[in-house]
Amino acid sequence: MNPISNLSPMDMMKIQANTLYTMDNQKRLLSINEPDAGQAPAFFIGITSVGQCFYYHEQLPSDLIEELGCVAELPLDVAKLIWRVETFKPVKSVWMGPAYTFPETCGEWHPNAQLIESHRTFLLEEHFPELIERLHEKMPVAVYVMKNSAVAVCCSARVSKQGAEASLYTAPNFRGQGYAAEAVKCWQYHVKESGRIPIYSTSWDNIASQTVARKLGLIQFGVDLSITTTS
Repeated sequence: MNPISNLSPMDMMKIQANTLYTMDNQKRLLSINEPDAGQAPAFFIGITSVGQCFYYHEQLPSDLIEELGCVAELPLDVAKLIWRVETFKPVKSVWMGPAYTFPETCGEWHPNAQLIESHRTFLLEEHFPELIERLHEKMPVAVYVMKNSAVAVCCSARVSKQGAEASLYTAPNFRGQGYAAEAVKCWQYHVKESGRIPIYSTSWDNIASQTVARKLGLIQFGVDLSITTTS
């Protein structure tokens, strides 16, 4: 059974939030859901066609949470949200962009796209050596191979019980040739085989990543906005 068949856009947004971040029992943000546990944003909002969901950092004071909830009405005034968060700590970064899920079938992938397993890490040595030591954290890891070297890779940036968030890289000399899309097809299939939901998100200014989403016929379920402060 396809795990996404009965899920609403709001269901998908909540699964994505729980895949991106670790949270406490009150659903307050603790950290980025990665082994090195980077800093979670002060504020995350997921916008869908059926409503919005809000998540706040555990250290955010309750009066500021109330203010942000009032300010975060549609259409969003991002500048006002940033100004409100600045009353807590200086803002370091702002992320905004579309979030996608995959159709029930994503098509067959090219034979050159394949999974990386521990005995085949040599394929990563030329262009993605940093992935070799972290391979077990990023499973499944799918690559597009040319001449015994991976030139594009799609792996799991963050994984939860329900979902896996894609992370996609293409070696500079091989971009724009469709290799990344083939690696993503392979990755999403194996994520589904594990019983998880594959999720693909990007920023509005990442045109190349959005092009991959269009090629694959991905289904946008919402828009993410996160505001991260200095630590």
